[in-house]
Amino acid sequence: MRALFILLSLFLATTHALAGEPKNWQAEWENTLKAAKAEGEVSVFCEPTLEAQNSLMEFQKAYPEIRLRLGPVGARDFGSLVLAERRAGKYLADVFSGGTTTPAQVLIPAQALEPIRSAFILPEVVDESLWFRKRFHFADKERQYVFLSDGTIVSDLVTYNTRLVRPEELRSLWDFLHPKWKGKMAAYDPRLPGGASNNMRFLYYNPRLGPKFIHRLFSEMEVALASDRRQIMDWLASGKYALAFFVGREVDTAKRQGLPVDELTSVKDDGFMLTSGAGSVALISRAPHPNAAKVFINWFLSRGGQMAWQRHSDRSSLRTDIPKDSITNWKERVPREEGDYIFTNLPEYDDLKPGRKTFEEALRQAGKR
Repeated sequence: MRALFILLSLFLATTHALAGEPKNWQAEWENTLKAAKAEGEVSVFCEPTLEAQNSLMEFQKAYPEIRLRLGPVGARDFGSLVLAERRAGKYLADVFSGGTTTPAQVLIPAQALEPIRSAFILPEVVDESLWFRKRFHFADKERQYVFLSDGTIVSDLVTYNTRLVRPEELRSLWDFLHPKWKGKMAAYDPRLPGGASNNMRFLYYNPRLGPKFIHRLFSEMEVALASDRRQIMDWLASGKYALAFFVGREVDTAKRQGLPVDELTSVKDDGFMLTSGAGSVALISRAPHPNAAKVFINWFLSRGGQMAWQRHSDRSSLRTDIPKDSITNWKERVPREEGDYIFTNLPEYDDLKPGRKTFEEALRQAGKR
């Protein structure tokens, strides 16, 4: 009888605890939201693209009582800004949404970020099963600070002149080492700030390519280097060069102008590059509006926030419970659970030094600097 009483008590206690869970998060959310409205605003810095700004401004519609102060600035400049402010004893930023290298490599060592899970309140944000491969993804090795919300398959590694290149000729990047392409390729210099870091990570850490490919490409193929992507696009469109590496979004502008250029999507034998673009989020330490920062992060990572991100950025959220068919060429750009990808923003691909060293050795062998 006593044993039955103990079992019944345990059952009732467990049932009560489970029943109380929704009330606990609801109470925490209501208190946080009330405090956020009292703070009155949230200071969010983001990449200076219209797509990023427009997506984040959707927060203002969801929470009109919390004024969104948006600071469009690239990750590199944001890092410098935060460090300068802290030397002056100022703490002005609440949240950063954008690139991952500076937050992971500069802001974490400077203790300028808080573990972002501490801000998660809504059950749909806490639930890892709603994300790609049923887990959260981070850019930092601690897997606590720089949350990756975007994972889009990109094909901007190589651009080509549509009048000079037949895409079906090029199924692997190793095909670029054919003598016919020698002296007919250009590249944006990957050593420059804000350059081709994700592209170089893909090349260097790809087991199908690696340092051998990088070395041969830049030591044997007489690749012309430039510090201006627009100049490279001019070369490509005019036919001076047939192929170009690392030109990024310049190809979209050139295509809108009717120039004979396009991204080379036929190269599929080497696996696929997955990147977060500007789709990451980090919680700044000693935030001036800590409750509003939590509300913003929960909104951004919610279903509604991530749908806003997809709609404005035309990139794929790593949340798997939202439709993807609104994304341009979504079947080619949305990662599959079983897909073979190098997710270049993950910490295992963080170190750029080995790839840069290989690149510089190749230039020395080619007699360049």
